[in-house]
Amino acid sequence: MPRSPDGTRRADLLLEGEIRFGPAFFRLSIGGRAVPYRIFGAPLCWSADARFLAAQEWLTTDYGAGPVTCAVLIDVAAWTIARQEVVVKGFAEDFRFGEDGVLHYAKVFPARGERVQARAAPNAVPDWVAIDAAPPAATAEF
Repeated sequence: MPRSPDGTRRADLLLEGEIRFGPAFFRLSIGGRAVPYRIFGAPLCWSADARFLAAQEWLTTDYGAGPVTCAVLIDVAAWTIARQEVVVKGFAEDFRFGEDGVLHYAKVFPARGERVQARAAPNAVPDWVAIDAAPPAATAEF
């Protein structure tokens, strides 16, 4: 879903590479402005008001260590980003925003056959950082 629901913004995933026997990973551009230092998986999901974009951030492309991902919320207007819980050996996916503006997603662990539902309320997230700043290292050990 590259265009926002109101048609005013566009997000593009630009192919960066592919994990051996695995999925592709991408660079992200929003409104022609690149998101530096980070790589992402597909797909993306816009909030109904086009303020927030949900994405799957990859914290490693190391075949032996990964997958290690997390859901991120991007406040496009403020150009800030907030990581959610790190998913070790799994993927954050199936993003959707509820009518209340809360992001609902799944943490999927393919090797274990496990799927855990999660949620994040953008207005309650305390850890917003400038999207142009280099991200901290992943907090999970792998």
